[in-house]
Amino acid sequence: MDEARNIKSILYPLARDVRNLHTFVANINNILQAEPERFALAAPPGLASLRNTLRSLTKSIKAMQEVNDIAIEESAVAEKLAARSMTLVLRPAAHLHDTVRALKQPLDRAFNLVARLNGYLNPLFVFTVSTAPVVDLMARDLEVLEQRLSGLKRSVARLSDQELISGLPQPIEDQLGVYGPRFKVMEKETADVANQMALLMGKMNHLVEISARLEPLMRMAVALNSAIDQLVPSMVLLKKLGKALANVQTRYEQEGSLTSKVDEALAELDLPMDALIQLEYQLQQEVDSYIDPILEPLQELTAHIKGTMPNTHELNGLESTLLAQHNRFNVVLKMSHVLFDNFDHLLQEYRLMSHVA
Repeated sequence: MDEARNIKSILYPLARDVRNLHTFVANINNILQAEPERFALAAPPGLASLRNTLRSLTKSIKAMQEVNDIAIEESAVAEKLAARSMTLVLRPAAHLHDTVRALKQPLDRAFNLVARLNGYLNPLFVFTVSTAPVVDLMARDLEVLEQRLSGLKRSVARLSDQELISGLPQPIEDQLGVYGPRFKVMEKETADVANQMALLMGKMNHLVEISARLEPLMRMAVALNSAIDQLVPSMVLLKKLGKALANVQTRYEQEGSLTSKVDEALAELDLPMDALIQLEYQLQQEVDSYIDPILEPLQELTAHIKGTMPNTHELNGLESTLLAQHNRFNVVLKMSHVLFDNFDHLLQEYRLMSHVA
């Protein structure tokens, strides 16, 4: 009988199909979750990375908006106080107020563009969140399956050699005859799941094109993170200015005098004479360096994504296909556990009958 050689002939295509399936699942996992690689320009980031990027962009632009809005409020108060006092520190307040009001428009536009882009991509991000854990679980299970299948191939190869040389005990041959058809079923099912996952990977190539097109967002997010770091001095200055102006208004209301109280309040907080000029320069520099350059690219990306995004029906179809293949693979996985455990038991029996294995 040649039952061991028959199983050996099944295990090699099975191992190939498992390896192919692992490759397809890994590629889909990269589409969903690949981390950006700085020096791999041809490798688009995963959709999950883009989702985090848009969150970071939104957070950074919102922070810049808040700083600018506070500057608008504080400079308006400073402008009113400057009109009633001779304090040098407050003299640039009117110019600062005009500047930060002008900066509000590009900041609002950038925020709105990112919000629109996030809105267009939201169905894709929902798809990513729901499917990524499934793909990740399949990848881990396939890695374990490959390792165990590799060990099984070696054991079956030894049994096949022994079968060819001197034969195997009849009880072992009988058990192998039972396992052979089961491995054949497992091989056919695995091959079909691999083919379906290959087709699914092909359908998801459109998502790769989208993530590749959105790769500039990664650089925008890094730049705006740096901008927020550079805004820290401006935030500190605004807090000092707000505290100083609050002190001035409180003392003015209590004592009915303004001329000396402004100087006293600002002097206590150690504000430089050109504090408002520094603040204006810093905010203008942030918008010129980090906001204005991204407005047109953001506009183009938003328009492109609006026209190329897969509709909800397509995404639902991809998700349904993935879940169906995952369920089929779970059946294969359960089948493999039973077969591998039974085969381990068979090998133990064979060792008791022979010292060859």
